[in-house]
Amino acid sequence: MATTIYEAVRSSLIALLKGRWPAFNVFGEGIDKTQEAGQTELEDYIYLDIIPSGNQSAGRGYTDRTILVDAAIHTKGESNLEYLQISQELDDLLRPVFRFTDKGEARAVTIPDLAFNIVDKVLHATFTLAFRDSIEEPEAPPLMADLESNIRTNRKE
Repeated sequence: MATTIYEAVRSSLIALLKGRWPAFNVFGEGIDKTQEAGQTELEDYIYLDIIPSGNQSAGRGYTDRTILVDAAIHTKGESNLEYLQISQELDDLLRPVFRFTDKGEARAVTIPDLAFNIVDKVLHATFTLAFRDSIEEPEAPPLMADLESNIRTNRKE
C-alpha cells in the first residue's frame, strides 16, 4: 500500500495505463534506455513523472494539494499518427475524472486540462491534479487539568 498521496497517484496511474496498454512497459521510477550486453532498448514504454507542485493550508486538518503529472510515451514506430491516436485514447481514459485509491479510500479528481506535446519523438501528456486533502492530526493534549491543592492558614483564632 502506498505511504504517500504521491505514491497512491503514481500506483493508480500505472495500473490504469498498464490495463489500457498491456504491451507497454509502464514506469514510475528510473528508466534505463541504454543498450547493455544482452539487453535490448525499450521500444514501447510510458514513463510517469509525478511532481509535487504545491501544498497550501486550507484550515485545520486540510491541505490543498497540486500535483503535476507528465507521462512520456514512446512507441517503436515513433509515428505522429500513432501519437495522435494515443492522445485521444489517453484523454478518454483520464478526463473528466481520474479515480485513485489513497489509504483504502476511493478518491476522484477532476482533470480540466490535458496538454499534449511531441518532443524528440516522444509524446508528452501533462496535467495537474488539484484537490483538498484531509490530514489526520494527533489528538491535542488537554488545555487544563484538575489541580489539587491543600491550603493551610497560619492564623490563630
